[in-house]
Amino acid sequence: APKLTLSVDGPSTRGLTVEDEFETLEIPTPEVTLKLDASSEGSPIADLRIYHNGKLVAGATRGLFVEDDEDAPPSETFTKTATHTFTLTPGKNRFRAVAINQQGTESVPDELIVYSDASPPVDDTSGIALHVVTVGINAYQNPAYNLNYARADAVAVETVLRDRLGQLFTRANHYTLYDAEATRENIIATLDTVKREAGPRDVFVFYYAGHGVMSEGDTDPEFYLAPYEITQLYGERRILSQLGIPGRELLAYSRDIAAQKQLFILDACQSAGALKNVAVRGAVEERAIAQLARSTGTHWLTATGSEQFAAEFAKLGHGAFTAVLLDALNGAADTGDGIVSVNELKAYVEAKVPELTAAAKGEAQYPVTYGYGQDFPLTVLNP
Repeated sequence: APKLTLSVDGPSTRGLTVEDEFETLEIPTPEVTLKLDASSEGSPIADLRIYHNGKLVAGATRGLFVEDDEDAPPSETFTKTATHTFTLTPGKNRFRAVAINQQGTESVPDELIVYSDASPPVDDTSGIALHVVTVGINAYQNPAYNLNYARADAVAVETVLRDRLGQLFTRANHYTLYDAEATRENIIATLDTVKREAGPRDVFVFYYAGHGVMSEGDTDPEFYLAPYEITQLYGERRILSQLGIPGRELLAYSRDIAAQKQLFILDACQSAGALKNVAVRGAVEERAIAQLARSTGTHWLTATGSEQFAAEFAKLGHGAFTAVLLDALNGAADTGDGIVSVNELKAYVEAKVPELTAAAKGEAQYPVTYGYGQDFPLTVLNP
């Protein structure tokens, strides 16, 4: 395994106590520059990842200034040093870093806890914002791909999140893209807007209801969301790669959007393939989804496994997954405190979707839910 050390690159005062078993430092500025020193025997360093309060904020060298990347024969040691500057949030800032070599072996993490005497105080006027992007596509440019309830699903999720905020958030930014509006260009532009506007204390929720498809003919198939303008889902890899939104692009936005609390919900056919590209060779798909959540430090809920198809039911007026999701957000998932959190939501969806689909169709549909990020509240039952 590689070896890695994480340190502050600049003035700091070491704390007199060790907090949570990790070194605690105080710095005189509202920003901190961290330095990563990694080495690996016999295999080059492929990735350096930094997590801020649990969420991936830099990785695959993106966002990192790599000062040294020394090649060496396989019998010798490869080294890499990188730096990155972070704006500190008020209170505790927990940083964790890992190094991964080209064989996929991960180092033991190194962690630091940083406080700043100069951190800007919490601005009660700006507070904590909720950023919600909902995409629902019933009517595709190719009518052969039209769905019945995807738009209704997206509208309902957006509505319940809007109506049940209570005092959780100071403000909420809602972005909706339905049917012909839900082009690749518009979806990417909306995610770019969230990337510009979201701060570290904010919450980001991305909900998609529509077609999702695994690419065909690849040794390592990749999952794509299918925007409105896709006219051929199968058999034409070029169209899918040009117009679809691949799972790896969603992962990049997860990393680059500053909000440290994030939830991605994919109610799409074959949606559990979203992060197949991060799986190690021979791993089952559920492991790929788990690694996705683990590597980004965020929460992911997907409606089906990659070989299943998301079910729609006329009597519900929604897809089965979203019907259960709405019940959960409206209070069914609450365990007694009047607030529905992400972890409560996941537990309820995992239990109820198989029951509903088995009763309605005779075959259970199993959602895939994973999360390594912080739990956080989504809705309030009694504002």
